[in-house]
Amino acid sequence: MVRKKKVLFHSDFALSKTGFGRNAKAILSYLYNTGKYDLISLSGGLTKNHPELERSPWKSYGVIPVSGPEASDCNSSPDKGRLYSYGAFEIDNIIKLEKPDVYIGVQDFWGIDYSISKPWFNKLSSVIWTTLDSLPLLPSAVNEASKIKNYWVWSNFAEKEMHKLGHKHVQTMHGAIDVSDFKILEKAEKNILRKNNNISDNDFVIGFVFRNQLRKSVPNLLQGFKIFKDSNPSINPKLLLHTNWQEGWNIQKISAECQVDLKDILTTYVCHKCRQYEVKNFSNPTINCSKCNTQSSCTTTGTTFGVTEKQLNEIYNLMDVYCHPFTSGGQEIPIQEAKLTGLITLVTNYSCGEEMCVPEACSFPLEWNEYREFGTEFIKASTSPQSIANQLQKVFFIPIEEREKLGKEARRWAIKNFASNEIGKKIESFLDSCPLTDLSFEETSCIEKFPYAEIPYIEDPKTWLKSLYLYILNTSVSDNDEGLIHWLVRLKEGIDRKSIESYFRDIALKDNQKTKILKIEDVFKGTETSERILVTINSTIENIFLSTKIISAIKEKYPEKKIFIASNEMCLPVFLGNTNVHSALMKSKEFEDQEFLSKNFYESYCLDNFSINNNHSILIK
Repeated sequence: MVRKKKVLFHSDFALSKTGFGRNAKAILSYLYNTGKYDLISLSGGLTKNHPELERSPWKSYGVIPVSGPEASDCNSSPDKGRLYSYGAFEIDNIIKLEKPDVYIGVQDFWGIDYSISKPWFNKLSSVIWTTLDSLPLLPSAVNEASKIKNYWVWSNFAEKEMHKLGHKHVQTMHGAIDVSDFKILEKAEKNILRKNNNISDNDFVIGFVFRNQLRKSVPNLLQGFKIFKDSNPSINPKLLLHTNWQEGWNIQKISAECQVDLKDILTTYVCHKCRQYEVKNFSNPTINCSKCNTQSSCTTTGTTFGVTEKQLNEIYNLMDVYCHPFTSGGQEIPIQEAKLTGLITLVTNYSCGEEMCVPEACSFPLEWNEYREFGTEFIKASTSPQSIANQLQKVFFIPIEEREKLGKEARRWAIKNFASNEIGKKIESFLDSCPLTDLSFEETSCIEKFPYAEIPYIEDPKTWLKSLYLYILNTSVSDNDEGLIHWLVRLKEGIDRKSIESYFRDIALKDNQKTKILKIEDVFKGTETSERILVTINSTIENIFLSTKIISAIKEKYPEKKIFIASNEMCLPVFLGNTNVHSALMKSKEFEDQEFLSKNFYESYCLDNFSINNNHSILIK
């Protein structure tokens, strides 16, 4: 009987309220319901012992350590903590434990790019599915493109630019939405919802569902709202901001600066006890629940605690129009959710917003001005407040019947392009084309490290740090690597180079001890005993360099043979670039056993003791 294909899905936890988390839930639910796959979720953002992991019907692993040296390392710096939260230090363990056939990494590029250089990445059917939201595209995402056979992006905006840069294999795979959660409610239901939340039928409710991040253009929206309200004194507009008021923008302060009365701003409070919500004016970060009368149990919604999809659908149905101004974005899932509830959407016509503004999407494009993000030089959009006001006025004066017609067309477009069934079918087809793997994963989780490698003197700090990664950890990093950036900051803060170098060497030692790389039987694979010559040597680093002269002489005598070196770990790097050497490995007790030597080698030489005479000739003792 053929076993099920095993798929490792590496992203945010499927029950989290983030865009990546909701996509993970939609895709994994679809694939789970096919019954065809053995699904594994590596769940970013959760601790390894988090109780929520037990709630998913597929196997889920957390990534953040809770105790011991790993936890101390995780808490050593914000950059290290972020890498742990993404799963950078757990991915190898799960690959080795679960032995998947397919790996799908779904995250911002810097949250999964470390997977690309792993030994297992190209031995599996691996996918990088990432969000790229600004021009010029993230340099590391472009530079690594040729190494990624299956490269998916969340928007056509990124695909078009990748193709312009010559990476024609990059393709769009939209984030998936479970469309069954979002629908257009009947007018009577909408009226009841408004009554329950003390919203008048005459209020013109402008909605924005967003995580309170700096790239969501809250000041622009408030300015546009103010212009719209002042230009239309007969209209009673309300701004519904479904977000967390304790992170990101200081909405209260900006509202005052824009002269927008907080009485005109609604927000969503959720009770931590009864789980019911209420849409009302913002007053305090924590308020009493009017549903269950619990004191101080309600907070504004967030990614760790918020409303259910059914409740979110009701909140969209409280709105008359949806407005989504932003600087850039990978897909901006709330735009599609708003369309699924029949709302006309106002969208900044940049980044993924370009795709939201095609004619068949029935959006009203928002104009924007370019600015450059400090530090990255990325092109970002500053949405025009006047354009927001103009488009709001345009929507308000469209007859209700026409609004409803446009809303239904927008819903059909969203289903066709973003429904979990549609996206799930594409991923299912890809998975079915992937082969089962019979690889041994015993040695694929890590690569050999060289804790005693000699590091050349390099003045430039970035180049010096990269040499530590290359020579000690046997890996290369880009200029955008979070670890590299972390150490550059530490150098500026005054940490000495010796401490950093010691840390790298310590990590290399621990990794080698953990993985026991280069087993003898694996090194010998593909060669016959009659082909092998062994040279064993334990000596000073100076003598190790001199020994290469002897190795050259042996190779000259036996040009058809393959020379194997067994030496101490400190000296192994000396032999790695030697073209006369077939393989270099750690010396162990086996190499002192004459029976083992005669069984496995044509000839063997021991160079543990040799010296240089006055004529600079090598003397073997």
